[in-house]
Amino acid sequence: MKTISSYYGSILIIGRSNVGKSTLLNTLIGKKISIISHKINTTNNNIIGIYNKKSYQIEYIDTPGNIFYNNKILDLLKNNKYNYIFFILDRNKWNYIEEKFTKILNKITIPIILIINKVDKLNNKNILLPYISFLKQKIKFVYLFIISAKYKLYTNNINNIICKKLPKKKHYYPNNYITNQTKKFILKEIIRESIIKYIHQELPYSIIIKINYPKKLKNLPDKINIFLFINNIRQKKIIIGKNSIILKLIKYRSEKNIKNFFKKKININLWIKVK
Repeated sequence: MKTISSYYGSILIIGRSNVGKSTLLNTLIGKKISIISHKINTTNNNIIGIYNKKSYQIEYIDTPGNIFYNNKILDLLKNNKYNYIFFILDRNKWNYIEEKFTKILNKITIPIILIINKVDKLNNKNILLPYISFLKQKIKFVYLFIISAKYKLYTNNINNIICKKLPKKKHYYPNNYITNQTKKFILKEIIRESIIKYIHQELPYSIIIKINYPKKLKNLPDKINIFLFINNIRQKKIIIGKNSIILKLIKYRSEKNIKNFFKKKININLWIKVK
């Protein structure tokens, strides 16, 4: 009986804050698992997304934009386990942040793939030609993709080409996995994204989200209590809003996104408590 070969690879996604790493991850795996916001440093943890297609499996790791702090990027690159590194660039932006990245990347042996994102915001695409020439002088790379992750422009080619380059290897995750994150973590991410959308301050980053439901439950319950721990009463007033409008919007958007992700209608109760 003929055995079917399996192919697996791991890819680290790096780049400055708000460059579109999370949007690209969600686009590549076809599911929204990483929080997206126009605000800087939205992603605070490494988020893993798994792309599965027949005998192919790709593990994508989305990293925080503040990866330089505490030498996080050096720690990630030490084990050398990645097949490729995606270095995401925002159109033709380049400053000391990209210089820091290239200084490190030019010292490693892992193949680099450059991805120029947000090309939908470029009025004149011709400016990319001198920029690409500039990049060739700055960093060694094996592939270059020019995309818009937000609008899914030219993103299909990424998975297709990576699959062709994967080594023969046993899949690390079950074929029905899309992320290694727990249901509670994903719930928290959905709630936090809704808070960030409706509260345009630094407040969302100081909120601690706690979710209560029995651990023994295999599936999510129909109703979930979610506690938002804040620092003071003033913050409580901001989250609630006039006539409770902000809190209602957060609840409505969160329930909608929870239903889209888990394919189940879940009623959430939001409770605000001072730490």
